[in-house]
Amino acid sequence: MDKNPEKEEQKISSTNPEEESPTKEKYRIDIAGTLFSMVSSPKIPCVYRFWATMKDLVKANDLQQALDNIMPRFPYFQVKLSRGFFWYKWKTTTDKPEVIKVPEYPCQHIPIRSTTVFPYRIIASYNKIIVEFNHSLTDGFGGLTFLKALIAEYLRIQGHVIHDWGDVFRADQKPSPEEFEYSYRKNFKIGIPKVGKIYPAFHLPYDRVKPGVSHVINGKTNVNDVLKVAKEWKVTLTEFLTAIYIDVLQEILHNLPRRQFRRLKRPIRIMFPINARNIIPSKTMRNFTTFISPGIDPRQGKFTFKEIIELVHHYKYLHLTEKSMIQQISNFVALAANPGLAVVPYFLKLLFIKPFYRQSAESLFSAFLTNMGKASMPVELSEEILDIQLLPMTHLYFKSSCAILTYFDDLNINFVRNVKEKKVEELFFNRLEEFGIEVTVSETL
Repeated sequence: MDKNPEKEEQKISSTNPEEESPTKEKYRIDIAGTLFSMVSSPKIPCVYRFWATMKDLVKANDLQQALDNIMPRFPYFQVKLSRGFFWYKWKTTTDKPEVIKVPEYPCQHIPIRSTTVFPYRIIASYNKIIVEFNHSLTDGFGGLTFLKALIAEYLRIQGHVIHDWGDVFRADQKPSPEEFEYSYRKNFKIGIPKVGKIYPAFHLPYDRVKPGVSHVINGKTNVNDVLKVAKEWKVTLTEFLTAIYIDVLQEILHNLPRRQFRRLKRPIRIMFPINARNIIPSKTMRNFTTFISPGIDPRQGKFTFKEIIELVHHYKYLHLTEKSMIQQISNFVALAANPGLAVVPYFLKLLFIKPFYRQSAESLFSAFLTNMGKASMPVELSEEILDIQLLPMTHLYFKSSCAILTYFDDLNINFVRNVKEKKVEELFFNRLEEFGIEVTVSETL
C-alpha cells in the first residue's frame, strides 16, 4: 500500500520538541546555518555587522554589564559549535561573551569551527556599539534584535528610564520557546517541484584584495527624498535602488574592452534576501530568510532604466509569495535531508561544500543588496542614539555588497567590497544625484 503523503509530510516537517527544547544542551543547526558554518573561512567570512553611533563615548565596563544582563534573554545565542562525526550542532555553554576592541577591518572571519569561539563579536569603539554575527547563528532580523536589546540595557544601566520598550527585548523577560524554532524545517513540504535552474551571472572584472580586507563606503541621504523619486516611478524604495544597482553593473559591463565584454556578457542578477517572517508567521531568532534575484540579461541588448525598473518591479511581485518561499525552503531542506549526504562524514562534506557553494550560490549572482527597513528604539533613548547602520557580509565572488537601513529620516546605504576599485559606489551615488537626491558620501576604510 502506498504511503499517505499527508502523514509523511507531517512526519518530516514537524519539529521534534525534545530536539529543539531550550533546555537541551545541544540542538540542530538550521540549514542556512549548516551551509554558512561549513564554508566559513578567511576568504568567505560569512560575517555581517550592525552598529549604533552613540551621543557619548561608550563605556566598555557598562557595555559588558549590559551584555551579561541580556544573555539569559538570548539563550540560543549563548552557544558554540559542537563537533560531531556527521554534522555540527549548537551546544549551550556557561561561558560568557566578552566585549572586545574594534578589529582592523570589519566583518572579519570568526573561526567558529574551533568549537571554543562564540559565533559573534561584541565591540566597543569610541562612541560606537558594534555587533558582528556569523550568519550560521542568525540572520539580520536576529542580529538587529540583539543589538537593540544591548543598546537599551546599556542605557538603562546608565540611568535612562524606558516607559515603552516597544519591540525591544528586555533583560528581565523570559524567552519564548518559539524563538528556538527551526522554521525552515517546520515549513518544509514534500512533493514541491525544484526551483528552475539559473545560469552563472556577470561578476565584476576586478582583482580581489587579500583575505580579511574590506573597503567600506557609506552614503547618507534623506529617506523622504528617495521615496519621492521612487513614487514618481511608481515603485518602492527598494525596487528603485535595486534598479540603480543593476543599471550601474550594466554600465560597467558595457564599458569593458570589446573582447572582455563579449567574454563576460552574462545575466546581471542582484541577490536580495527576504525576511520570511514577514510572510510566513514565525518568531524564530534563528535563520529564516529566503531570497529573490531580479536582474537583466545583457545578451538581449542594452536596457534603459525604465525597462530595468519595470522588470525589477514585476519580478518582485511575481516571486515574493508564500508559495514561492515554501518552494525555496523545501528545496533547501530536502537537500540537507538527503540520506546519501547524511551518512557522509563531516570532513568529507567539507571537501565539496565550497565548490558547491560557488556553483549553486555565489556564481549565480552579480551582487548582493539587503534592505532591513526602519530601525526604531524607545523614544526616551532617541537623543542618545545618533544612528544605526548595517554592513553586509562580504562575498568572495560578488565583490560588491550593499546594505540599506533607515533610522529616523536618515537612509544609510553602505557598500562593502573586497576589491580596490570603487567604481560601483561612485556610479551608484552619482546616479542618485542625477535624480536630484543629495547624498553625503564617506569612506571609512
